[in-house]
Parts: sequence; structure tokens; C-alpha cells
Amino acid sequence: MKILVIGGTGLAGSYLLPKLVKNDNEVFVLTRSENKIERIKKLGAYGILGDIRKVKEFEKDLPGELDFIVLLAMPNVKPGHRITKKRKAELREETNDFFRNSMDLAILYNAPIILPGGTSYKTEKDEIADETWTVLRIGLTEIGIDTDEMVNNAIKTNNPKVIQLIYGKIYGNGGLFRFMFEMMDKGRSKIIGKGDNCIPNIHASDAANAIIKAIEKMPIGEKFIIADDTPVTQKDFTIYMAELMNKKRLGKIPGFIIKLIIGKDFYEIIRMNCKVSNEKAKRILDWELEYPSYKDGLTATIKDMKEHKPYFA
Repeated sequence: MKILVIGGTGLAGSYLLPKLVKNDNEVFVLTRSENKIERIKKLGAYGILGDIRKVKEFEKDLPGELDFIVLLAMPNVKPGHRITKKRKAELREETNDFFRNSMDLAILYNAPIILPGGTSYKTEKDEIADETWTVLRIGLTEIGIDTDEMVNNAIKTNNPKVIQLIYGKIYGNGGLFRFMFEMMDKGRSKIIGKGDNCIPNIHASDAANAIIKAIEKMPIGEKFIIADDTPVTQKDFTIYMAELMNKKRLGKIPGFIIKLIIGKDFYEIIRMNCKVSNEKAKRILDWELEYPSYKDGLTATIKDMKEHKPYFA
């Protein structure tokens, strides 16, 4: 297959590209970073320099035909930086452009497209969210309000042919998780508030495998939650990561302090309680987890991060 990956040098993309190439696909990768083109080539893929928000500037470099498009690119959000109203509006506009332009390419090539989503559901007590639940747009997740409508309209009209993968928090050797690793290594990680809220997690390798399964099975018009089997609180995830890194003394920081420092938009998504089911993805995609528990995934990831730098650092 000829596959275009938009934003293929981030965390999930760095795990996805080698798998796609290994499966004998002809892979084209759109990146905004010129210094990553050579590394893309070394993986056996074709690098295309460009920004999905400016299609006219790189469309001449696209292949004549495409069988599938995968959108992974998302706007840049700096961890620990407060989001102003102006920046939040900009992020919403950028997200809209990413989705709209990627979907327009899918229409142009008459190719199916995999679009990303996040597990932004609010569950209580023993509730478990599945794909029938409505995404709750609060805080920073509000930047995706318009894209929800875009995706639902595409599914309704079958134009373009859409599959949406709704990811838990993706972790692995790279991206924002590398920042978390470095903060922990410096002894600067804290448990936020009580830390008793659950946040779904998924290892980047398993996220990549879900994309490959979606390409193989091609379940057009479907949405799938992509998370591991093991609900875990923010506190327990952080403590286990600290144990693996021999950081035994984790402090706590009150929620109201975090809200003052990084703002309400970040705080609301950090504190949302969310438990989800991955049953549909397993059943329809025949997707199997390499790391069914955060403990399995974190053990492998911390070892990898201690020994290797991210491929697209």
C-alpha cells in the first residue's frame, strides 16, 4: 500500500513508521522539520517537507496515488506552560486546519483516512465509557469541538471514508513522555492533588499496532477506543514510574496551586476521572496488546529511555 502519514515523527509515529515499512508498505511522511527528512529515509520511508496547514506548498511532492492516509499531527502544546485565551483560540484553529486539510486530501485521493481522538470521557464510580459515550469537551480538550462535528459528518456522508482511533494517554520513548521522564529524573515530579482519578493509558507501540490493524481491516465509519486493559490512578502511575527510576520520595502539590500555575484548562483534563473499554477494538480490529498493563509498558519504556534516545529527538 501507498500510505501517507501526516506528522509521523512524533511519539506514536516513531513507533508506527518502522512497522509500516516492515510490512512492505510504501510510506510517505509529512514533517515540518527539515532535519528529520534524512532519518525518515534511513527508516525506508519517503520524507516530505511541509505543513498540513499549507498544502499548496508541498502538494507537488505528493505521490500520484495513495491508498491510505493517517493523521497523527497535532498542534504544539508546551508542557507546564499556561494557555491563554488567545493561545487556546489559536490551538482550536490549528486543530481545525489539521483535520480539514487532511480530510480534503483524503477526498482528493479517494483514500480512507485514520483520524485521532482522545479519551475525554467523565466516568464515576464503576462506570466504564465506550464508543457510544459522548466526548466531554472541557478545558484544553475544547480545541477539538469543531473536529467532532467534522468527523461525525464524514461518517454520516461517507466522504471522506473515516476511521477514528480514540487514544488514551500515549507513553513511550519520546514526545511529551520524554519530558515527564526528565522531570522525574530531576526529582521534580509531583502527585497532583489527591491523584485518585483514573486516566487511560496506551503504550506507543500498541497505539501503532492499532493503526496497522485499522489499515488492514478497514472498518470505515467506525470509532475505536485505544487504551490498555488496566485502569490506574494518576497517583499510582506516577508512583510506579518513580519506583522504576529509583525515585522514592514523591511530593504532592495541591490542586489549587496547579490551577494557579498552569491554568484551569490544563488542570481540568489532568483531574478528569476516566475509565474506558477497549473491547470493540479487540473484537473488530483483532487487535492484541503487547503491553496490557501500564506496569508492563512502563517497565519496558523506562529501560528503553535509560538506554536510548528517541529516534526523532
